[in-house]
Amino acid sequence: MSGLLLLGVAPFVLAYALYRYHQFTGRYPKGPRPMPFIGNILEFDSKEIHKILDRVGKKQQGIYTLFLPMPFVQITDFAILKEAFVDNGDGFTGRMTSKILQEAISFAPNSGVIFSTGDNWKEQRRAAISILRDLGMGKNVMEELVITSMDEYVQYLRMIEDKANVDMRWPIQVMVSNIINEILFGYRYAYDDCKPLIEYVDAFNDMQKHMDNSTIMTLAITFPFLTKLPIIGWYTFGRIQREARKINQYIIDNVHRSLRDQVEGEEATCFVQAYHRKIGQVPYLDETNLFANCADFFLAGQETVTAILRWALLIFAKHQDAQEKLRQEVRAAVGADNVPTMADQAKMPYSRACVLELYRFANVLALNMIHVTTRDVEIRGLPIPEGTWVHGDIHYIMMNDPVFEKPDEFRPERYIALDGVTMRKELVDKTIPFSVGKRSCAGEGLARVELFIGLTATFQNYKFSPRFGEEIDLEPIPGPVLLPKPHNLCMEPI
Repeated sequence: MSGLLLLGVAPFVLAYALYRYHQFTGRYPKGPRPMPFIGNILEFDSKEIHKILDRVGKKQQGIYTLFLPMPFVQITDFAILKEAFVDNGDGFTGRMTSKILQEAISFAPNSGVIFSTGDNWKEQRRAAISILRDLGMGKNVMEELVITSMDEYVQYLRMIEDKANVDMRWPIQVMVSNIINEILFGYRYAYDDCKPLIEYVDAFNDMQKHMDNSTIMTLAITFPFLTKLPIIGWYTFGRIQREARKINQYIIDNVHRSLRDQVEGEEATCFVQAYHRKIGQVPYLDETNLFANCADFFLAGQETVTAILRWALLIFAKHQDAQEKLRQEVRAAVGADNVPTMADQAKMPYSRACVLELYRFANVLALNMIHVTTRDVEIRGLPIPEGTWVHGDIHYIMMNDPVFEKPDEFRPERYIALDGVTMRKELVDKTIPFSVGKRSCAGEGLARVELFIGLTATFQNYKFSPRFGEEIDLEPIPGPVLLPKPHNLCMEPI
């Protein structure tokens, strides 16, 4: 009898559950139709995320929701992005509280400037920007650090014996890493003595591979109990946490080194020393956040610029005409021996255009940092409830906005106005690799200096081309970070 009763009731329970699920999905901007209870998870592949979001986005109207199975609001229109992150910025400053992100990837829960939220995030960002400004970010001091690192990089390239078969990955990595390493910790690496840096980068790459290859990662982010299960827990949390601890140990060791090197009574010479002196004087500033800020800035400050410069070498090796035009302009502006500076940009329009086109064409983040709404928000008349994950899809915007004609082609000249000098504002405004709004990248100023000087000085001194009989493959390695495939190049001194 009870069995018959259950059979009779089950259809009504299912129908009610489907009705409630329909009500739930109706609270968010309309997107691809989700399957009951599991949403759109079956059509979502983290390895090909940029292609999936590109395909889905072209069928939507600039803002839509995927259910993975949690609601995941995608913004793919520049004007809507500004309305959300700029005009309603306070409502989009939250961060995900997932166990995987907060306890494995982040140095510590709700710490630093990337993964923190609320009052702690506000104080960390305010303090970090203040300290970096005092150290010279945005001024000549930072530019001098970049130029010094660039000089060492060029000297190292000169010493490479087999210039017909050069792997540029580590020279670029050390050059960029030395800049943020000196800002944070007060010292630079020698190119032949950088084992700790290599171990850090290898651990980061291993962690990224684990995240890319974990097909149940998205479910584990939504349902944290999966991280506690045997075997599944190891693949969704344990092995990621293992690599994250290796990465964090690099930060811990270098913070302690910087504090040992400081001289009492003298001015702070690096971020660590300056931050440490504020502990106890400013709310929320403590040792954990010191470590976390360094972890955030070091990762963001070296990995993205390194990846873009690696892309630049492959792109310009493939497009020899653009490389030669860039080199001729640099040498006409500053000569063969002087390192270009930011002040030289005014007389180097093509170089500026190349940097902008690299930001657009070689954008390395298929998935940007996820925002979380801190209150109920309405965008374009569409409700977005508090606690919703929101992704401003910068990659999609820079590859699909109508202002970028033939977006799949590398064409720096698209940015130059008819006068041959001025940058086209309508394109520059939509070239937003550092995002927009209150949670835009705090290190944007430094990154712009690194890329401009790194790009122009490299091609000022060397011509890069494919090795004999080889072609450059510009298809990225699949994943949320779009890295170039390994290529050795031919490097010819100029």
